[in-house]
Amino acid sequence: MEIDFKVINNAHTTITTVNKINSIQVLRGIAASIISIYHTKDLIDPASPLKPTMDFLFSSGAAGVNLFFVISGFIMVYITRYTTSSVQSFYTFIFKRFIRIWPTYALITILYAFAVFHFNIYPEINNIISSLVFLPLTLTGPPFYGYSVLPVGWSLNYEIYFYILIGSSILFSQYKWLIFFSLIIITLIVIPLSTGHFTFDVNKTHNYNSRYINLITNPIVWNFVYGVIIGLLYTNNFSFSILTKVFSRLWIVSLFIVLAVWQYLSGFFGGLGPLQWGVGSSALFIAFIFYTSNKSIIFPSWLIKLGDMSFSIYLMHFPVKILIETIFKKLQYPVYSSGTAMFFLTISITVILSSLSYEYIEIKFSNFLRDLFPSFNSGQR
Repeated sequence: MEIDFKVINNAHTTITTVNKINSIQVLRGIAASIISIYHTKDLIDPASPLKPTMDFLFSSGAAGVNLFFVISGFIMVYITRYTTSSVQSFYTFIFKRFIRIWPTYALITILYAFAVFHFNIYPEINNIISSLVFLPLTLTGPPFYGYSVLPVGWSLNYEIYFYILIGSSILFSQYKWLIFFSLIIITLIVIPLSTGHFTFDVNKTHNYNSRYINLITNPIVWNFVYGVIIGLLYTNNFSFSILTKVFSRLWIVSLFIVLAVWQYLSGFFGGLGPLQWGVGSSALFIAFIFYTSNKSIIFPSWLIKLGDMSFSIYLMHFPVKILIETIFKKLQYPVYSSGTAMFFLTISITVILSSLSYEYIEIKFSNFLRDLFPSFNSGQR
């Protein structure tokens, strides 16, 4: 998601547009790299010296997903901080979130479906439609609930639900966060407690015989809430001044980052739950965002670009992997469809295609669609 950060001045610091975009984009680039390499490192020859290194460095795709969720929570607070309460604001917010995500997701999902099902998509049409409207495919198997036709799409089901939650809260003006947290308490605490199934374990939730109720009551949603809390602390002048002072101390930032990296590398409580990698990703994000908020830090341009393309990388890496494997097998070169060289080729093609997807689908095509509806073009991005 492209973020239009303005300059903020308060008694303690001036935050520049470049610093804040770049600091978040860097984390998004890291998250996308973790997920894409996690899903493709199985191509590496088990006998290769690279294999144990990659298994060690990229052992948890959950880490990248949770970090994305926390970042999303933060961004939604930031871009709605001055949003006025009205039905138009609600429609504008939902439209812009939808138009930013859906065209890219829909196009890649449809192309992936044709490739995987060998152009015979009719038997899968219900699953394809469910995926495209962000509905889980099954009632069981939390938190994925059958994944989606494009497997990584399961996380976008939660992302869209979170956007609807934020958009609905916007309608209540100065009470929006009261409404937001009330809805969170109802869905994540009251409903599970009333059925005797309250848990923080995303894999052990109750089946309410409704795909969407199962989704909105899954504790993985707490990871977005973590991001919202960080965003509220960030946009409040009092808490911002305190936390920027706290995280201006290099030893504190280093401690947070070291513990987060240790949790990631060790696998300690390394799942998708809010008490697992949700804690580590939140600690990493809060240290990073407050430490960089009042410093002129020049990040590597390639890492910023990786962050810009992170959504396309997230969607593209799995189809690229399957497509290349299929092509080599169709050409009767199955011996070359895996191995260290194939891992390199898959990651490289993913980055190349993702750069094209970002430029021509995420930006140009989405902007074209957005411009068809000028009444929705004011306000947040």
